Amino acid sequence: MTQVLSEDIAIVENVDVFTPIHDDPYTQGEIVACNATNDVFAMGSTDIVSLQAFMAYPKDLEESIIADVLKGMNDFMERLGTKVTGGQTITNPCPVFGGICLGVLHPNDVIYSSGARPGDAIVLTKPLGIQPAMRSYRDLKDEKRDALLAEFDEHELLRMQETAVKIMTQSNLEVAKAMRTIGVHAATDVTGFGVLGHAMNVASLSCVDIQLNVLPVIRGTLELASFFGHKLSVGLGAETAGGMLVFLSREKVESFVQELYGYGLPAWPIGTVRKASANPSAVLAEDVEFIETDFP
Repeated sequence: MTQVLSEDIAIVENVDVFTPIHDDPYTQGEIVACNATNDVFAMGSTDIVSLQAFMAYPKDLEESIIADVLKGMNDFMERLGTKVTGGQTITNPCPVFGGICLGVLHPNDVIYSSGARPGDAIVLTKPLGIQPAMRSYRDLKDEKRDALLAEFDEHELLRMQETAVKIMTQSNLEVAKAMRTIGVHAATDVTGFGVLGHAMNVASLSCVDIQLNVLPVIRGTLELASFFGHKLSVGLGAETAGGMLVFLSREKVESFVQELYGYGLPAWPIGTVRKASANPSAVLAEDVEFIETDFP
């Protein structure tokens, strides 16, 4: 949500809640904070005012677990120069954690998901594949372990999981800074609808056609996604605290990528924007290239 308060100040706000994805409460707190801030960064804000925590959990859940989730959230926010300033706690049959993130910026600096233009290039800032990596994290801990290990090496699964956690706890603040420095036309973070689903949303709002030619994925997750029946290879794999899908002039791509490299972060040009031929659409190229990669 965006609200213009004056000629100089706009507020951007995001609400995100989801069930836990990681057993370590501190790590889960970091993931919650990263996911909640991502939408605000996608709108161009680099000044986060606060994060309000939302905590729903059973009465018999140990208070130390909740304390560690909050510590993970607050430590993440302190790395961004702010903190968790309050929130809401309720009882719930199963744990659900989230946050309400508030950022500010000049109204002229707000970046929307509706501004992609024909001729734009598209850059993705984090590799895909969190869904199968974290499914393997769960399966290694239950009765599905033997079936999984019959097909995959445990050390490789652990590497994919570690990479996924790195991705989910890496803030998109630097991406927002790069977008503001270089200048972009549109952006969105990549979460539950997959990279193609979020691209379709931008295409619809911008009245353009989008084609994705390249998909960077966590090394090994394509095979893992196929094993689980996930839709990573067709661009519809769900992500949590994923990267940013950025739309900008082609001549700015190299500068944008180099700006992120300066922060020690990768970026991949993955597609193009064209004038809508009929109804706006987003598609994968027939010969889409998969780049298997790790993450810093």
